[in-house]
Amino acid sequence: MAHLGEVAANVERFRAVGAGVLVVTQAQPHILSMFLRNQPQPLPIVCDPDRAGYRAFGLERTGWMSFFRPSVLWGYLRLIARGGKVRMPYTGEDVLQLGGDFLLDRARRVVFAYHSRSATDRPSVEALLAALPGR
Repeated sequence: MAHLGEVAANVERFRAVGAGVLVVTQAQPHILSMFLRNQPQPLPIVCDPDRAGYRAFGLERTGWMSFFRPSVLWGYLRLIARGGKVRMPYTGEDVLQLGGDFLLDRARRVVFAYHSRSATDRPSVEALLAALPGR
């Protein structure tokens, strides 16, 4: 959720350089609809409750002990200090599923891939913008 907020807050920066943004979530469609009613987003979000896209992009699952790594605990503490909230997972969400960020060119070839190593490991918006082709 924190990464979604950062990307959404900068969506115009992506659009200014000709890049579109698509968010893929493992949420069930009714959960995503509820979320978007309460927190509209300036970018498209689609559901992948079976996590087929996650598998297609090689995103792995982590183990329960990964939540106790100092870097992960520190990531959650930073989130809370900035006013963020740690929430319980919705029905059907796999809290062990790791995320990722991918940039595709117009021919749909992956030109940048970031596979998260933990629940709090995501690239910065600056890193994503810098990785765009032609920048």
